[in-house]
Amino acid sequence: MKVKQNLRVRIDADAMERIWHWTDLAAGEFSCLGTVSDDLAVSNVQLHDQVNTAASTELDQDALAKFLVTHPLPERVRAWIHSHGRLGVFWSEQDEQCIEGLANDTYLVSIVVNKKREFKARIDVWQPFRLTFDDLPLEIRLPDQNLRGECERLFNAHVVEMAPLLMPDWRSGKPLQPGQQPQQSHRNGFGWPDFDDDYADWR
Repeated sequence: MKVKQNLRVRIDADAMERIWHWTDLAAGEFSCLGTVSDDLAVSNVQLHDQVNTAASTELDQDALAKFLVTHPLPERVRAWIHSHGRLGVFWSEQDEQCIEGLANDTYLVSIVVNKKREFKARIDVWQPFRLTFDDLPLEIRLPDQNLRGECERLFNAHVVEMAPLLMPDWRSGKPLQPGQQPQQSHRNGFGWPDFDDDYADWR
């Protein structure tokens, strides 16, 4: 059963950049795994031993098992990302089989990309019911550089905010008083500085 809901998948900018580099380097397909947070954000994508062709990608099962056994949070490894090379982004029969092979007791986030920078994302759930949420939005999550303090200091040092009724007249540079209208530069009413009345008639 496939359903669509107001879900979205997020991915760290660092992880997305790695995926695009690997996509460019691969002659055909490739695949990688990543961790997923509670808010469905993919991060820490990693390559593993694999054999790929122009139309297939197969992870080494022994390498995959070793990775999961030694991972500090194996329950977070819930993202499978692969490329279709120069082909379009869709879920092939092999993709469906791979997703079923990665079935677990919760869910799996799958992302397919290609060299055109196209992508497609889905979430498969196995418990308590088997569901697929397809065609989900994929959003890039920018890193938090903890810049709040610096930005606040610079803002306070350089920005002066005034109430709307006291905004300066851009012609005179003096604050407008409540009810005061901006100065008119010419009698034609256009109000542009140095506007020549002789050219007011554009015809």
